[in-house]
Order: sequence, then C-alpha cells, then structure tokens
Amino acid sequence: MLGENIKILRKQKGYSQETLAQQLNVVRQTVSKWEKGISVPDAEMLNSLSELFEVPVSALLGSKIEEAATETDPRMEEIAKQLAILNEQLANQALRKRKTGKRILIIIAAVIVGFILLCFLYIGALILLRYEAASNTNYYKTVIQCEINGETYGYEMIYDDNYRIHAEGGDAFIIDHISTTQYDDYNEEIAHIEDYFNDHGGSVTIITDRQPVASIND
Repeated sequence: MLGENIKILRKQKGYSQETLAQQLNVVRQTVSKWEKGISVPDAEMLNSLSELFEVPVSALLGSKIEEAATETDPRMEEIAKQLAILNEQLANQALRKRKTGKRILIIIAAVIVGFILLCFLYIGALILLRYEAASNTNYYKTVIQCEINGETYGYEMIYDDNYRIHAEGGDAFIIDHISTTQYDDYNEEIAHIEDYFNDHGGSVTIITDRQPVASIND
C-alpha cells in the first residue's frame, strides 16, 4: 500500500513525480519505483515524505488512503494544475539557487587559492632578487692598526660597494672606547676611530685597504 499512498498523496498535493523528486533531492525514477512498489524509501526518506505530505508515517505505511472524489469541480482541477505548475517552478527555482550557491563557493575558493599562489610567487620573486643581488655584490676588507700609550690594537671591517659594513671585529679596546657597532657606514666608522686616537695622542695606520674578498666570511 505504501506505493499507492505516495501516489495518492502526491496528486493531492498537486505534485508531479519530477516535482516531488526535486523536493526530496532524488531523481524522478526513484519516485516512480516507490509508486510501482519496485523499491521503498528508507526511514529518513519516510520522515521527509511524512513532513511533506503532512501525514504521519503510520498513515503512509497503513492501509490505502482514500482518493478524492473523481467528480470534481473543473475549477478545482484547474487550480490543482496551477498549483502543480507553481510547485514545479518553485522547486526549479530552489534548485537553481543551490547551483548558484555552489558556483559562488567555487569562485570564492578559486580566488583564495589564486591569492595564496600569488603571495607565494611574490615572496619567491623577492627571495630570488635578493639572492641575485647578494651574488652580484662585491665585498672588500680594510685592516687598521691603532697605537696609543705604547700599545697596539688591530681592527678590520668588511663592507660592500656602497660602503655598508657587513662584518667587523678586532681588539676589545677599540670596541669599548668607540662603540664601533653603532656605525653602518665604513667611512663614518673609520673617521671616528681616527678621530679618537688622534685626539688622545695616538695614531691609526691602514695595513690593508679595500682588499677584495669573496664573501663576508673571508
């Protein structure tokens, strides 16, 4: 009786098999098989049918539901047809909205993935440019010897073509009294070292000037 009850209730609601299938998110052939008794809906689908037809599940599974009288007012038949058309239109509209929503989600996901890829490409390009710039940079080393109060102190600096200091080191006396690490420019730092020693009765001698080196570690 289940198949016949589904068919009767579907017609009473003014649904075609296609419309009912869309309401339940199944294909029309599934509804046709239910009504012919070839297959039966599962428990979850029975609950959906019960809510859609506004009848308890027990009524669906019970004895045959009485059909409406065959002699009906032609105006009522026309209204039923119009309702069926309206229901089908609403179902198609809902289906289009679902498809549109999926398309929008796909587009948003594609935009996000594209943005992430662009970020990675941008970062990669920056790294490559910096690597190439570093590879094309020339480095030089200057070694100085400072004398004061009978003591001798050594210091060296490695810098690039723009005289920016990349590495330096030497005796602690020079570091402590001149705070060499505060300077980034070679010319500025060497001038301050010379000024200090000259002002305190000492001297500065350049031992090695602008000697090319392969890297800042040399």
